[in-house]
Formats: sequence, C-alpha cells, structure tokens
Amino acid sequence: MKKSILILFSVLLIMSSIGTALAVADFSDVPARHWAYDAVKKLQQEGLVDGYGDGTFGGDKPLTRYEFAVVTARGLQNYTKASAQQKVLLDKLSVEFATELNNIGVRLNKLEKNQPNLKFSGIAEVRYTSQDNNGTVASSVGGAYRLRLNGVAKVDNNTSLGLRVTSGVTKAGTKYKYAGATFTGFGSTSAADDNKNTVTLDRVFLTSTIGALKTTIGAQELKLGTTAFIVDNGYTSFDGAKFETKFGDINLVGNWGRQQKNGAVAAGYKIGTNGTIVSTAAIPATTIDVASLEASTKNGKLIYGAGYATLKDQGDVHTTLAEYLYGNAKYVFNTNFSLAGEYVQNQQFDTDKNAWTAIAIIGDQAIVKRGQKNLVVQYYNVGKNSISRLTSYNLQNKAKSSETEAFSDVRNLKGVNITYNYGFSPNLSAYVAYQKLTDKEATAADDRGYQYYRIAVVSKF
Repeated sequence: MKKSILILFSVLLIMSSIGTALAVADFSDVPARHWAYDAVKKLQQEGLVDGYGDGTFGGDKPLTRYEFAVVTARGLQNYTKASAQQKVLLDKLSVEFATELNNIGVRLNKLEKNQPNLKFSGIAEVRYTSQDNNGTVASSVGGAYRLRLNGVAKVDNNTSLGLRVTSGVTKAGTKYKYAGATFTGFGSTSAADDNKNTVTLDRVFLTSTIGALKTTIGAQELKLGTTAFIVDNGYTSFDGAKFETKFGDINLVGNWGRQQKNGAVAAGYKIGTNGTIVSTAAIPATTIDVASLEASTKNGKLIYGAGYATLKDQGDVHTTLAEYLYGNAKYVFNTNFSLAGEYVQNQQFDTDKNAWTAIAIIGDQAIVKRGQKNLVVQYYNVGKNSISRLTSYNLQNKAKSSETEAFSDVRNLKGVNITYNYGFSPNLSAYVAYQKLTDKEATAADDRGYQYYRIAVVSKF
C-alpha cells in the first residue's frame, strides 16, 4: 500500500501532538484484520486523511503532491504542540510543498471572502400551555410560538454590527414598553390589536473593543443581574450605551440610555373572543431612563456580583420609578449540580421592597448535546414595591382587565417553577414545566395567583 506507507512515514512522528477526534467509519478496503488497519484508523481519527467519496482509503493509489500537502497542512495546525524533532520534520515538509501549501491558503482565503459578511443564527420555540387562574379570571388552554433571529456582521477588526429580528405580539407605540407577551397564540389574527403576528427589527447596535474597553451603542438588550429576575433581558431593550471592562479579576459593566419613548394610549375598545367588544384601559405615557453599574468576579467554583441601577421616568414629570441595589451568586458543586440566587431591594420604598429568587440545576448544567437532561427548580418571593413589570417571571400576567399597565403593578407574591429539559441534538431540545404563583394579598374577588402546565420544543439554528 504505497499511499499508506508514504503517509505513515511523514505523519506518525506528529501524531502525539494532535488531539483525538471523534470515532469515524471504517474504510471498506482496509478491513479490521489488515496489517495497516490500526495506523490508518488513527490517521482518520486525527483528521489527517479523509479517504475517497466511495468510502475507500485507496492505499494502492499513488499519493499526489496536493494530497500530501493537505496532510502536511493539517499537521502544521498543531505546530505549537510538536516536539523539536517533530518541528524539524514539519519545517522540511513545509519547504518541500511550499507551492501547494500556498495554493491551499489562497483557495481558503478565496472561500472565506465568498462567505456573506452578515451571518444569522436564531431560536424558535413552540409551546402548549394549560393555565388555571384560580377562578377570578378565565383560565386558558392553547399553543403559541416565537421566533428570534440574531444577525452579526464584521465591520473591522475591532467592530461588529449586531441586530435582532423577532416575531411576537406588540401594541402600536409600545415597542419597548414593559415586558409583556412575546409569543403569538395559535390562530391569532390582526383583528385584535394585542394579539397579532408581527415581525420587528427590535435591536440594532455596534460593538467595538479598544484596548480593555468594550463599548456597545444602539438599541440593545437591557440586562440587570444574572437571572432575568429583575429585567427580562430577552425581551426588554433600550437605546443607549453599554461599557464593559476588567480590572484584575473583576468584571465591570455599565448601562446608560433610554427606553424608546411611548405615547399615552387612551382608553378604548378591542375585538375580543368570538367577536365580543372588550374595553381597554388607558396607558399613561412613560419614558424610562436607565443607568446602572455592575461588578462580578469568580473565586474557584463560586461566581458572584453586585450592582446598582436607577430607572427614571423622564417624561412630563421627573420621577424615579425604581432604585435597585442587588446581588447575585452561583456555586457549581460539580458537573451535575449548582445553586444560584439573586436578591434585589428597591430603595425608593420603605415597605415590601425586597425580592429574591433561588435556582437549583440538577443534572447537566447546559443542554448542548444529544441525551443531556436536567431538572431546574426555581423559587421566588416578591414584594409589591420591589421589582416591576420588566421581570420575566410572569408575575403580573393575570391582572384584571380594569388594571392599567402601571410600571409597578405587582402584588406580594411567591411562587415556584419546576422544569425538566431534554436534548435531542445540539440544536433541538424540549421541556415540560409546572409553575405555581401564590398571591399573598388574594381576596375572593381578586386573586392574582395561578398555576400552569407547559410543554415546549426549542430549536436553535
């Protein structure tokens, strides 16, 4: 086998410097009992040889200079890991096949140039929920879906452009208003203004890194804390600037900007279920100015941080809506168990101003491979003057129809969410969840508590 001998002679000396790859299929012309089987198998596992399209190794065929140059190029990728003797061999091979290696490089460069600069990735979720609203508001059963498409383009070596296109439910003039419904229900139509399928370019931003300072400007996510307990950063955006840097082991992040100004919405009517006419409450104009500073660090298995943020209404009257002081921590005991928590206090109030959440992940800490699974248990306790409607925990999604969308229309609440996640592949997973919310101020006529069962499929692409 001329080809096998030639390859073995040139690359076996560099095998120890190359990491083991995934197992691959056998070549049909190199059976398990063949004298060269182990060596050929090793070469294939290391990614040095691919064989031919018909599933053969082709060991009786002469090796072309180009094929030998490809093997050399793959060896050169691990040059820094090679020993002195191995580097001598690689240096000699790179001189011998300089022309072919140069051509390979040219071809790769041309291939890269032909790739689109703007690249997209995304996530889509389809879910089905059965929710019991404790009798004071009609319960609901039904499906919904959501699509988020993220784009990124390289501007120069230090700068990139990011954007996001999302489907969901919006109301005219309330693009960045309080965290609300972002899923479109099955069978939705445009007849009802708050139940339509829309597609929105909701984020456009530039990110540039100069030295140790990373700056992002434009319409971008608003993230306070680590658990989406204070703000639903997946939904809530703001127009402004984010600054990130590092001092030793401490990471610093600052936000400064404004949520898009929303005009007042007058009381009116909409088309409800089965064509009924339903009254809608007035929504006052609100412009939220955001300023925050967070610090975080890591010590062994413990990750922790603290932050301060103000949210002010810069509309007709200068009013501080919230002044948050918060802290968070996560301890990863091992690959199958972690505990995390977040605490926030709204210093604008004297009573019912605290909120906290605790999260335990049992099993795989991330669902990124086939067969991975975990159980996530969350508990949260919320004072009515603590966090606002910007949270992602569905703490206000059962308000009575007479309620306005006030910034802090929250009751004294506590709840638990239990979710089981399973991965079918790196990009496809599913979960089943149960959530129960208890309204600590519930009355016979007004109980904001609820519970739901949910099943969903999530795809990434």
